[in-house]
Amino acid sequence: MLRNQPLAPARAQRTAAARRLWQEHGAALVAEGEIARLLAEYHQAILRSQGLMRSDQAFAACADCAGEGGGASCCFAGAEEWYGELLLLINLMLGAELPDEAEGGQDCFFNGAEGCRLTAHFAICLNFFCPALSERLGPERLARLRRVIGRELNAGQALEEVMLRWFRERGVAVSL
Repeated sequence: MLRNQPLAPARAQRTAAARRLWQEHGAALVAEGEIARLLAEYHQAILRSQGLMRSDQAFAACADCAGEGGGASCCFAGAEEWYGELLLLINLMLGAELPDEAEGGQDCFFNGAEGCRLTAHFAICLNFFCPALSERLGPERLARLRRVIGRELNAGQALEEVMLRWFRERGVAVSL
């Protein structure tokens, strides 16, 4: 599969749907107290995870591997298919720009020259640590990262549940 191609129809449809939801409901969503609070908590959890990934040099290790033509086990082509309208919408709410074109390579559509172009991630994208990275981090740092990432995932799930209920109450269908 050539990664320089524009969005595949399914991705294009989910991305367009997320943009439409943001345009039509974004202001009301962020004005909703519980959603605004959960979004802020989720964003803080993401920043904590990313900060720890940076300080533990996990991001640097991943970039080194990718620079060596890695990508054998992570960020693989097709991983972008896991992202539904809701998670893409949350990315828009967090200020991420949803790309329309891949930046090349044989990896996930959302992966760019400086890593993932999304802010909110699917669970496996956060939970997967290749054997080389696991060994480099060691058991203590890996366990600490997994705890922080677990809190990020819990915060994201709480936000998704409230948003799904918000959309259901208004008769708006949203895919996960």
